[in-house]
Amino acid sequence: MKVRLVDVYNSVQVINKILDAQLPATIAFQLTKLIKSLDGEIKIIEEQRVKLVSKYGEETKENGVTVSEANKEAFLKEFTELLETEIEINWNPVDISKFEALNLSANDLMKVSFLFSE
Repeated sequence: MKVRLVDVYNSVQVINKILDAQLPATIAFQLTKLIKSLDGEIKIIEEQRVKLVSKYGEETKENGVTVSEANKEAFLKEFTELLETEIEINWNPVDISKFEALNLSANDLMKVSFLFSE
């Protein structure tokens, strides 16, 4: 299954939240395998984000290195291009009805919608 890095990047907190819930063992196993396979991708995204902050950032006494307003557009353009990259993941969408008891918010569901089928 192909997904964009932005979907991976935005889904991590919600997937971890789901993993904290009581799930059927087979689904918990599948999600755990997914998170472990995505871990490398997430680390690479974060490494690249840090490099971009260094490239476009300025050091301040209060906040360390931050991207200045003057460089914000260039930073966002390059980071967005990275996040639009598609990767292949080993995942078969799961029926969303198996997650009804989790009471996920609409915002959470949007972040992990690529994981589910109807």
